[in-house]
Amino acid sequence: MIKTFIASVLITLTFTQSISAQDDLDKALKTINRNTLEAQLSFLSSDWFQGREATTEGAYMAADYLASLYQTYGLSPFDNTQYFQEVPLLIAHPPKAASITLTNGIQSITYTSATDLVAERVAQSHTQEAELIWGGYGIHSASLKEINTKKSRNKILIRLAGLPEVKEGSALDKLLNTKNAQEWQQVKHTTLESAGVIAVLEYDPQASDAGIITAKEPFIEAAAEKTLSKRSSGIYQKNLYLPNETQKSPVVYKVSKRIMQQLIPNFDDALTHYHNELQNLSTKQAPTLSFGMAKLNTTANVEAKKCRNVLAMIKGSEKPEEVIVVGAHYDHLGHYNGYIWNGADDNGSGAIGVVAIARAFMATGVQPKRTVIFANWTAEERGLLGSRYFVNTYPHMAKVKYYHNYDMIGRSYDYEKPDSSVSLLYTKTWQQAETLCKHYNKDYDLGLKINYSAWDNPTSGSDNAPFAKEGIPIMWFHTGGHESYHQPSDHVERIDWQKFEAIVKTSFLTLWNLANE
Repeated sequence: MIKTFIASVLITLTFTQSISAQDDLDKALKTINRNTLEAQLSFLSSDWFQGREATTEGAYMAADYLASLYQTYGLSPFDNTQYFQEVPLLIAHPPKAASITLTNGIQSITYTSATDLVAERVAQSHTQEAELIWGGYGIHSASLKEINTKKSRNKILIRLAGLPEVKEGSALDKLLNTKNAQEWQQVKHTTLESAGVIAVLEYDPQASDAGIITAKEPFIEAAAEKTLSKRSSGIYQKNLYLPNETQKSPVVYKVSKRIMQQLIPNFDDALTHYHNELQNLSTKQAPTLSFGMAKLNTTANVEAKKCRNVLAMIKGSEKPEEVIVVGAHYDHLGHYNGYIWNGADDNGSGAIGVVAIARAFMATGVQPKRTVIFANWTAEERGLLGSRYFVNTYPHMAKVKYYHNYDMIGRSYDYEKPDSSVSLLYTKTWQQAETLCKHYNKDYDLGLKINYSAWDNPTSGSDNAPFAKEGIPIMWFHTGGHESYHQPSDHVERIDWQKFEAIVKTSFLTLWNLANE
């Protein structure tokens, strides 16, 4: 009789606890609703914040607003004193002066900035002289090696911008179809770093025939938003760096066609021959250079600035030493030429999404077993600088179990035709990410059409990269590109609220599970 009574009590307790736990989740899910998401995102992406460009007053005000939300919902400051992590930065403005002198033992020809070249990534004044080598488009793979990385160290690389045009069905066409454009750009970047070159002279084959570069080229005056390009924002006129990372990448000089014609005899024909051979993955027709050496002279124009990550946390009850980080950048492209880049989707949506998850965690009234850090990163648009600074300085990175990222989670491709599509990118070995999201999307009837994309090494794309490089499993929701990407037209009126809400709810349920394993 006593055993039967005890068993009955245990069953009742278990059933009661199960109901209570579900009630806690239901309370939390109710806080994730269109009314709150729309109110907060409308304010964050309003003109008051002036495009939230890192280091500007607008970005500082945005950080204050996000921190106030965390405080309102009762989360603890990251370091128990404040919700901000100061991130020191260097801004490299257009150099005060830059020149390239080509030499071949017989003659020397000097070209200067503002007419034939623009120097990028210049954080320190320098004078460098080295041998010139041809590097094509800088593609390096098992079947195509445009750069001889064994013979490139301490040399100056001549490189073509972008990716080559292909002939349909060619070997080059098949190779380039194995990755998307963003992934090939990452290949180019990785190859450049492994090549060990000291500088790059980069020419854009899509440039005008004149090929003359001016410092004002990215500043496009326009009568309407639709005529602006993705590079119209003035952030492309300056580079930002973390102080201890300024020497890690080679200086890039964007050069005119006039310089290329001087470097390579019969330049147009030589480039045509190279492209034709490249279709068969051959580099035998690499152009012959008229000048073997170049001397680079640049006087930097550097300004020290600071910006802020916004960080809040909930300390774990049973496993406080195990950490989950949930993050999204809040910076965008600022205001230039009479336009404001409000960045409602990129990435106001992600920043408010993180806040909504934090609020839902608190609304359960239950302390999770693991510690959860909620982060809004600065300067993602400038090279993931905020998240990289956190990873470089956080003393407990070895304790971080998972990283969940948001970057653009509020749009449908056609904002006038809302859909339910979203991509979940995740570390391939972390199948649990897909399993949990699939489970909660179905069981809670959230209606998302999730494209699951497993990456072997997700070290590119967004603020997931610094964490993935540390070997931390990541997952990242992303609704894809659209016509307003990096345009002033990225307004809150174009947000797909039903999709936005469903993504945040799916994420919360998944993260709640992970925080309480």
